[in-house]
This record gives sequence, structure tokens and C-alpha cells, in this order.
Amino acid sequence: MINNSKLIVVIPARGGSKGIKKKNLIEINGVSIVERAFRLARKNPFVDKIIISTDDSEIYALSKRLGVSTPKPRPYYLASDTAKTIDIIKNLVDEKSIYCDDCLLLMQPTTPFRTLEDLNNVINLIKKNWDKYDAVISINEIDGPHPFKAQIISDGKVEPLMKTETSVPRQSLPKVYIPNGAFYLIKVSVLMQENTFIPKMTLPYIMNNISSINLDSTLDLILLESIVERGLANNAISDSN
Repeated sequence: MINNSKLIVVIPARGGSKGIKKKNLIEINGVSIVERAFRLARKNPFVDKIIISTDDSEIYALSKRLGVSTPKPRPYYLASDTAKTIDIIKNLVDEKSIYCDDCLLLMQPTTPFRTLEDLNNVINLIKKNWDKYDAVISINEIDGPHPFKAQIISDGKVEPLMKTETSVPRQSLPKVYIPNGAFYLIKVSVLMQENTFIPKMTLPYIMNNISSINLDSTLDLILLESIVERGLANNAISDSN
């Protein structure tokens, strides 16, 4: 528990995926990334309950074996490519698997290199700042072309995405970050009120780029396999065993 609020971990793992087939069942050292997320979550003593939400029969069978299944598989309308994760949480609230006075920790399986240290740090961050902040989100710095220099095609011609000065050196531009999907920690009452995982009073938790690898495309899968082969994420792998 955190400040008298139960800490509920939700691991969303639908069966379909356009980028990588059955990506939530990809294995690292013989363990699927769904089960890796579960194994990691159960290591923190403040976690009261873990839920795997899925529409997939194989993942649902796994969740039942682990004792963290929902009463029934996720309905189809919450498992499509256009389904929103926030609606999955609202459905769990409606089903009374989660309550508004709980604290929610969303852990997407597709960020498999997060560590126990990361998990502990995220939870401790909200514990220490409970009275001032409502959420913590894990992010990583964009290590590539700066978004200010991004272009779009409009009416057949190239135009800048950002209406700002882009001819300055990269070093002069502000650092930019993106959510990496590893952790979204939020008070459920605030989630329901503001309808977002990133409410106004959100603290950042910055992770390195290896720990932030997010499986979305075939290229991401190749990168993940290379990281494992090179032993660049040994600590992350051992933490979730």
C-alpha cells in the first residue's frame, strides 16, 4: 500500500499486433515479456495486487496459471488497434477489479528491460511526494533528430512541424523526452477525473535508452535481440527472474 491506498499493477497484453505478431509472448531467456513484467511487479513489497488484462486465450491461460487473471478475457472492443489503454482501466473500475481510492501502476510488457531498481524508484518517488503530486511517468531522452526539426508534407510540399526556429545547433535546443511505456503510476481518482495517465501534477522518472527499448516494430525486435546477445541488459534480465 501507498498512503493507505492499495497499489494495483495492471499489465495490458492484447493478442493482436500489426508491428510484431504475438509480440506480448516474445521470450527472453525462455520467459515471455508478459511474465517478465509479472515477475518484476511481485518483487516490490508495496504491490497489493497484479492484474494481466488480455483478450488472447494463450495469455489469459498464463494469467490464470499465475493467479492474476481478470474474471473473463478482455472484450473485443477493448482489444482492437484503436482501443485506448485508459478505457481498459475504466472497464476494470466498472468491474470492480480496481477502485477509485486505489493507486494504479500500469506496466506495458513491451518495455522488457526495466529493472527492479527502476520499479522501486518509481514507487518511492510517489511515496515521498504523495501530498503534492498525483502521478509518476517513466520517460527517456530522445536520442536522435530533434522534434523541432521534424517536417511534414502538406499539399504536396514540405513544411516544418513546429512553428519555431530550427536552424540553431541541436545543443541549443531544449532536451526532449518521450514516455517509454515502462511505468505509469497514478492515483485512480485522478485518472478518472482528468482522463489521462499524465495529469497536471506528474513527476518524471528518467530511464536510460537501453532500459527504455519498446517493442513496436520488427526493427525494435532486432535491436532487442542484439542487446541480449551483447549482454548489454544483463542486470535487467536477472532482476526479473
